[in-house]
Amino acid sequence: MTPEELKGLAILTVTNDLSMQINNRVLECMPGNEMIYESMDNIVSNDPQDQLAYTEEFLNSLTPTGMPPHKLRLKPGAIIMLLRNLAPSKGLCNGTRLIVTQLQKNVIVAKKN
Repeated sequence: MTPEELKGLAILTVTNDLSMQINNRVLECMPGNEMIYESMDNIVSNDPQDQLAYTEEFLNSLTPTGMPPHKLRLKPGAIIMLLRNLAPSKGLCNGTRLIVTQLQKNVIVAKKN
């Protein structure tokens, strides 16, 4: 399927894990080079016990609702969704769907559907 065919569709799942499995399968079927973006997770605390209790590995394993996974896999043509209000006056709000057009080391370029 092309991004144009996918843009009007949605797949509903019962769990986030199943959603990730479907996303990974769709991504594997898409042409192009994959980029992986990794989050930087840490605890903001002066208490050394907090640093020991919440290791970077533990934080990386979490995927809270509304947040992307620690390792975000993308290809050009993938459909993504904004998780923040970037420019409401231009329609770039939380929940807006975009099509990835270009992937760079620290930048994801996308256009509105």
